[in-house]
Amino acid sequence: MHTLEVSKRSSGKANALRRQGIVPGVVYGPSIDSQAISILRKDLQGLFSKITRSSQINLRITGEGKPKEMHVFLKVVDYDAVTDIPVHVDFYHPDTTHPLKLNVPVKIVGEAPGAKLGGILNVQFNAIPVHGMPKDIPHLLTLDVSNLNIGDSIHVSEIDFGKVEPMLPPDRVVVAVISPRALVAEATAAEAGAEAEGEEGEAAEATEETAAPES
Repeated sequence: MHTLEVSKRSSGKANALRRQGIVPGVVYGPSIDSQAISILRKDLQGLFSKITRSSQINLRITGEGKPKEMHVFLKVVDYDAVTDIPVHVDFYHPDTTHPLKLNVPVKIVGEAPGAKLGGILNVQFNAIPVHGMPKDIPHLLTLDVSNLNIGDSIHVSEIDFGKVEPMLPPDRVVVAVISPRALVAEATAAEAGAEAEGEEGEAAEATEETAAPES
């Protein structure tokens, strides 16, 4: 678990802090009072390179009295529209005695043999929602596709979620290697469905006009 050191912050100084390379933020949760904090931008950006949205972070809050530590999840990050640097961050401290829902990112590793033969690696989910105790939430789901040939896939039921439960059906495909022909057939079917809907709409309009009483 990564530790991030932050400081208690008084309200009304956000813009001044940003000019000093400091990012204002807040930590909140069901069992604590909301606390305004500030973080060195370089520390925050360094943390971002090591974690995911489902990683637990040990937040060490310094300021008045003895430093306080708590486990948190990254909740919201606001970025500057021009510079793309973080300008505000929210951390969430969960109730450790109750389960929570969280999206766990998916990482694909390996090279699928089917892709070498002309197939297309189709990733259906970049993150999977799970439900479980905060301490059991994985920071990443790593899927190895090195055994997938054309037509093969990895389903939710084949993934190790540890002690948490996935909030997707067991037979849901997460990643698959499909042939280009399958993509063409899918696109054709979608176009045919759209055309059919359009024709049904035109037919319904014609029926309404025919059935309309004469004035």
